Amino acid sequence: MRRLVTFFLAGAFIFGALTSVEAQQKMTKAENRQQQFEETKNLVESRNFIFEADRAFPSGGASIDLTTNYGYLKVKEDSIVVGDLPFFGRAFSVDYGGGGGIEFSGKMDEQESEIDEEKKTITYSFKVKDGDYFQVSLQVSYNGDASLNVISHNRSAIRYQGDISRVEEN
Repeated sequence: MRRLVTFFLAGAFIFGALTSVEAQQKMTKAENRQQQFEETKNLVESRNFIFEADRAFPSGGASIDLTTNYGYLKVKEDSIVVGDLPFFGRAFSVDYGGGGGIEFSGKMDEQESEIDEEKKTITYSFKVKDGDYFQVSLQVSYNGDASLNVISHNRSAIRYQGDISRVEEN
């Protein structure tokens, strides 16, 4: 009988210890995720970051890997944005022989930033006019993974997947 009681007590102790370690690991994961989110939030709020695309999703088409033809969107603190993204899709009205990609450089209009603390996501959107009129929306997850949607007056909509990082000054 003593062996049985000792066995159950040892089992309960081991189970309790394992549950405690698992709870500690979960808390560490949550704390790590919160720290990553704070860093990403500070980066977006600094208005000094670059989005680098590694995959494109054209309207009505299959996804396209951009490892050899990546694009970027650079946001600068003085509300200037520079975009150079490859384009795959329908062009409705572009100059003959006019560029193959989405290219713009200019001052952002109607900037909006929305932070969802519960989901740990950030939505950053703006409009820019440089030859064409672009509506841009960037959704950033807690760890810097991002999705960029670009709507243009002269081309079909397209979405890019990639990540954001701090702009390295040369």
